[in-house]
Amino acid sequence: MAEKQGINFYELGRKSGATTSKTQQSGFQSLVGSIDKTVGSMLNASKAATAALTAAMPSGVAIEKVPEQLRGQVSQYLTNNKKAYTDAAKVVASGINPQSQRYKEAVEVMNSVNTKFENLSNNLEGIAVARKNALDDPSYSAMTTDEDGLIYSNLANGSLYNTMSINDDGTFNYKDAEGATKLFNDFKVEKQGFTGQQAFLGLVEDAQKQAGKKDMKFETLQDKYQVTINSLFDKLGPRGSLDYAFADKDFTTEYLNRKENKGVELNDLKKNPGNFVEEYKKHNMLEIKKAYDAAPKYSKDISYNAAYYTSMAKKAELDEKFVSINKQEKRGDQSIVGSQAVLKDAAGSLQFIKNQLGIPRTADMFMKKDEDGGYSYYIKKTQMPEGYTGPYDESKAVFRDQVIQKAYVADSQGNFIPQELKIDNFEFILKEYNLY
Repeated sequence: MAEKQGINFYELGRKSGATTSKTQQSGFQSLVGSIDKTVGSMLNASKAATAALTAAMPSGVAIEKVPEQLRGQVSQYLTNNKKAYTDAAKVVASGINPQSQRYKEAVEVMNSVNTKFENLSNNLEGIAVARKNALDDPSYSAMTTDEDGLIYSNLANGSLYNTMSINDDGTFNYKDAEGATKLFNDFKVEKQGFTGQQAFLGLVEDAQKQAGKKDMKFETLQDKYQVTINSLFDKLGPRGSLDYAFADKDFTTEYLNRKENKGVELNDLKKNPGNFVEEYKKHNMLEIKKAYDAAPKYSKDISYNAAYYTSMAKKAELDEKFVSINKQEKRGDQSIVGSQAVLKDAAGSLQFIKNQLGIPRTADMFMKKDEDGGYSYYIKKTQMPEGYTGPYDESKAVFRDQVIQKAYVADSQGNFIPQELKIDNFEFILKEYNLY
């Protein structure tokens, strides 16, 4: 049985597809070797290597059950255990008393080897599936530390294999960003959740509606909203609350810029969040009050009819669509993509955005490069010439490119970070087409 297991492993490895070429391996090593050995810089290099690998193999990266980097270890593991199995099998076949201690120990060895081979097979398959998942969806929660992000990215591009070793029971270890040995089965990154954001949008919508009621004051609503916020964070739990809070990049930046947090880096905050979540709870309440204060108040001259509330409901629906678009397109998660992916985005992604928001196909939206090396979304609009002060005159109107928002920010290594889409940036287009 041991020999059969060994053959199966190598056949599976060979049949799964081509290995990464030596030129790609050396290119990655060169990339890693040319940067500072800080976790942040290594993470950027790893993401860039993953983007380059996927761009070089548009039909999909071949993932082997037994990758080249592990074949030597797997072969030695199978050989050692095969010998133990064979020696034990000889004892069982020797005709000694089945009730003897020696016979029982031999059977135990054979069963142990069978279990080890099964574990090895299952763990190799598990690693391959984990790598496929990391390649298919390289995004992760905003609360993820650079150290865990580095391991996840290294798993995606295959370089994590170089740090792996087999345990006696057929499981695998890997080395983390600090060089410590960890069990691979224990490694996990969280995906970005949206429960908190959706609940918050519901509270904002309710505050806007309540603001229009006669004799309403925010103080009347405050206790109810606080109970709901507390309940939301209890439901999310510690990790879910961090996931929700760190996803708010504006608040995170404001928090880090506070005097008492001077010198604290984002990655340090992720490791030791302190009162970050409690402060974000307060921020939630402040933002709800802002929405209440900004909403139209009751007046005998204003009719809060069905059309008004329909418009508010449509706005909330569009907010959810923007959350969905950002999630599906992995925007705002600091993932790095290559220039080929950016150029491909110009057609497919913009059409996807139009379809999701209901913007007509005739709307001339496009993406072009900015002076800072990044890219922005634009729309062609008919406008009067710059400096013209008279009434609108169609005969004098010209087409001008009006910026919608930043699409990609370029980093120092020439890679691009997709930016989260904001409904406020698209508001003039949505209103122009009567979408809310």
